[in-house]
Amino acid sequence: MDELKELVFGIRGVDEIIGTLKSPSTILLAGTTGVGKTSFCLQMLSHAAKNGEKTLYIPFTTESPEKLKMYFSRMNFFDSRIRIHPINRSISEKDPLSTLIDIGNVVGSSKPDRIVLDPVTPLGFGFIEPEKRRFFYTLDSMIQEWKALVVLTGEMLKEELHDSVVSHLVDGIIYLSREDNGLRAGNFLEVLKLRGMDPQKNTENIYRKYRYRMSTEGFSMISYSQEKESMTSLPEKVSSGIPGLDRLLKGGLFSNSSTLVTGKPGTGKTTFGMQFISKGLDQKEPCVIVNFEGLCNSLVSEAKRHGWEMEKYIDNGLLKVISADPDSMWPEEHETLIKEHIMETNARRLFFDGIFNLEMMLPDQLQLRGHLYSLLQYLKTRNVTSVFTIPKSSSSITENTRMNAEFLMDNIIILRNSEGGRRYMCVSKSKGIQHRPNPIEYVITEKGIKLRSDTLA
Repeated sequence: MDELKELVFGIRGVDEIIGTLKSPSTILLAGTTGVGKTSFCLQMLSHAAKNGEKTLYIPFTTESPEKLKMYFSRMNFFDSRIRIHPINRSISEKDPLSTLIDIGNVVGSSKPDRIVLDPVTPLGFGFIEPEKRRFFYTLDSMIQEWKALVVLTGEMLKEELHDSVVSHLVDGIIYLSREDNGLRAGNFLEVLKLRGMDPQKNTENIYRKYRYRMSTEGFSMISYSQEKESMTSLPEKVSSGIPGLDRLLKGGLFSNSSTLVTGKPGTGKTTFGMQFISKGLDQKEPCVIVNFEGLCNSLVSEAKRHGWEMEKYIDNGLLKVISADPDSMWPEEHETLIKEHIMETNARRLFFDGIFNLEMMLPDQLQLRGHLYSLLQYLKTRNVTSVFTIPKSSSSITENTRMNAEFLMDNIIILRNSEGGRRYMCVSKSKGIQHRPNPIEYVITEKGIKLRSDTLA
């Protein structure tokens, strides 16, 4: 018996999800038109060709070979060493048996390591069901003799897979789909079947939906990775940017902690977060800001009011800003943007202004809480100190915040205005630090927030 080879698709994120593939084996890549089946296959073949493997791409199409090559060359990942042998689609439907002979001849002459038939669903189109099954059994017998990794694409809906004879003959099924909820659309990948699975892989992580994106750079997964980094040392203290608060917290915030700042509009929540970021930038710490408003109209102008020049840090790359529209962005895509900026800059601080906007992305409260928990855990593994803001509808200092976010945070700071025009800050929760829960008066000056004790000093 020939020894099975271990191969990968060579596609960012897909290999991390699935692990290694066994060759020879046959994979069905199914989905409707326009979901990226051809791009997926060409990217896989290009990766293999770059590694010295023999590759063969057999499209059933009415396009000429010249037009196909012109189209494929626009893809930045495409490798011209892929052998392309197009077969006229109308001929393959009318005379599938001659088509099988043609395929067998080209495979026999080139003996490729990887083969793609794109798509196989037109083959045997005119056959009655028993004849169609016999036809695909014949194709399967041919594939077994090729001793290669074979990917068949199929233009079919998910519910059609169960009744398709092809589904029962292949070793694995990957289904690509596009979903539209009226406000935003997204592409999803699901692994429905996989024989010879990598024993190191957790099946719960494989058999679930994953978002993906397509571009001229290729096919890539969104939020595919699960960070498994661990802290190598105990967290240190970092300054909040407010001297009086640092003293109250016995040196500042823990370096991997999360802080929720809540209060009614006008109490200085955004100012608090920007002051926290400004302190980090002054210390040459890479920072990330996440908000849901226009950058120029809100964050930069808010910072300038207090003498914090953010433009220069954006220009030199020390500060990254994500300003998203919660109506049009998927939560996985938003989370991936945050992680990419953090990893790119090795960020030490993050300010997330207005996490209540996440409710527009994830109306389900249980999913929303899980999403926020996942993000907080990621920030801890990266040793990022984070500040989040959320509004309060009441001046009551003991009122619970929305989303149950307070149960997930290490620290909670409540800001409120009194009827006499004074402002008060209360540290209602501070994990690992003994603190006074009493309200402390603060003011918002031209240089930011100061506790009353600082202004009198």
